[in-house]
Amino acid sequence: MNIRILALAGAIAVGLSCSAAAETLRFSSFEPPVAHVTKNILTPWAADVAAASNGELEIQMFPGGTLGRSPAQQLKLVEDGVADIAWVIPGYTPGRFDQGTVSELPFMIPNSAAGSAAMWSMYEQGLFTGDYDKFKLIGIMVSAPNGLATIAEIKAPGDLKGLNLRAPGPTMLSAIDALGAVPVGGITGPTMAESMSRGLIDGTFTQWGAIETFRMGEVVKHYIDLPLGATPMLIIMNKAKYDGLSDAAKAALDTFSGAAFSERFGKSFDANVAEARKRNLAAHSIKELVPDEALAKEWRDALAVSTTDWIAQNENGQAIHDAMTKAIADASN
Repeated sequence: MNIRILALAGAIAVGLSCSAAAETLRFSSFEPPVAHVTKNILTPWAADVAAASNGELEIQMFPGGTLGRSPAQQLKLVEDGVADIAWVIPGYTPGRFDQGTVSELPFMIPNSAAGSAAMWSMYEQGLFTGDYDKFKLIGIMVSAPNGLATIAEIKAPGDLKGLNLRAPGPTMLSAIDALGAVPVGGITGPTMAESMSRGLIDGTFTQWGAIETFRMGEVVKHYIDLPLGATPMLIIMNKAKYDGLSDAAKAALDTFSGAAFSERFGKSFDANVAEARKRNLAAHSIKELVPDEALAKEWRDALAVSTTDWIAQNENGQAIHDAMTKAIADASN
C-alpha cells in the first residue's frame, strides 16, 4: 500500500512539475472573442502551438481589448512587454513597417490568400526590413481587398468629390485624396459605425467581414466591390520573450508561423468575407455595385497616381512594387 501511495505521489509531483514548467504567453486581440479572426484563426492557432510544445507552452488569449482596447495600442503592448504576442494593424502607426504598405495600393491584392503568401515571401526575400526585424514575426498578412462602403450612392470616381472618407492605412488615405475626396485618418475599426452615423465620415474603405464585425450594416447603404487596396496586418511577438523560450517551445511556434500562418489566415479570411457578404446583404439594406469592365477601368485610371506616388516616395519603391507583383502572381498559380 505504501509503495502504491508513494508511486502515486511521485506521479502527481512529476505532473505538477511539468505543469509548472509551462511558459504562459499573453496574446492580445482588439477584436471581440466571437469575431472571426480571433475566434477562428488566432485562438485555434494558439491551441495548436500549445499542443505541439509537449507541455512547455501555453498561450492565453486576451480578446476584446482586455490588455489594451484600441487597435492602435497593440504594437506598444508588445514593445512594453504587457502582451507577449499581438495582432497589429500597421496602418495605425504610420512611419513603421512602411514597406508593407505596398499591399494597400489599389488593384494590387486579389484576395487574402495570395496577398498573405506574397507578404511573407517579401519578408523572406529580405525586402521587408527595419521594424520587421525588431520582433519575432508569427505572421505577415493582408485582409481581403477593401471595397468602398458609403452612406450615399457612389458609382464613378467623380461622385466622391468633397466627401469625407476613412481608410485604415496611409497609402489608402492617399488614394482617397487622389479621388478628390477628403481623407480622414485616426478612425479605428470599432468606431467606424459611430463615425458614419454622426456624420464625421461619409464612408470608408473596408471589406464585408469588417462591416459585420464592427456592426456597420445598419449605417452603410451602398458598397462598391472593387479591390481598392488591402489592409496589411501582423502577428508579432516580443523578441526577447521568444529568445528566452525553450527549444521545444520555439519549435512549436516556428512550426505554425510564417508561410504556414499565411496559408491558415488567408484561406479562412477569404471564406469568411464571402460568407459575411451574403449575411450582410440578407440582413441589411445595402446595395452592392459590381462595376463592369468600363467602370472598373475608370476607377483604375483615377487611382493610378497613388501607385506612381507610392513608388516615388518609398526607398526602393519600384523594386518593392515589382517584387510584390511577382510574389502575388506566384502565390496565385
